[in-house]
Amino acid sequence: MKKYISVFTIMVMIFLAACSNQNTSSTPTSNENNTQSNSVTKLDEGVWPANEYTEGLPVAPGTVAWATLDTEHENCNINLTGISENDYNEYMELLNQEGFSVIENVSEEIEGENYVSIGTLLSNDEKWLSISYIPNSLTIYISFDNN
Repeated sequence: MKKYISVFTIMVMIFLAACSNQNTSSTPTSNENNTQSNSVTKLDEGVWPANEYTEGLPVAPGTVAWATLDTEHENCNINLTGISENDYNEYMELLNQEGFSVIENVSEEIEGENYVSIGTLLSNDEKWLSISYIPNSLTIYISFDNN
């Protein structure tokens, strides 16, 4: 149960961050780089990361805007741009076909922005995926189920 709560909490944090950061620049300032943990590695932009977290996952549509690997917290984050709602729905269907089940869905209409932000928590009993979709952007947070 603790795993569900912690993963759900992380999903909500990513969901809220994606909502609040839609109109901000994705280029980090030098101060942000100075506060980055040594355990976090920035991965190549434009390239779907190939690592133990993404192994076995279908490659998501869109362009990788940024990706990080956090060895301390054992997770991988991928942010993609150029994602339509249809792309998102097709990717969710691919994940379902690959054995991922939806654990939790959260949707919220963003006031003043005229769109709905969608957050979904999925699992295949080995990996947990937290996916946040806002128009044109998809953020995927991947972690292993360490029971």
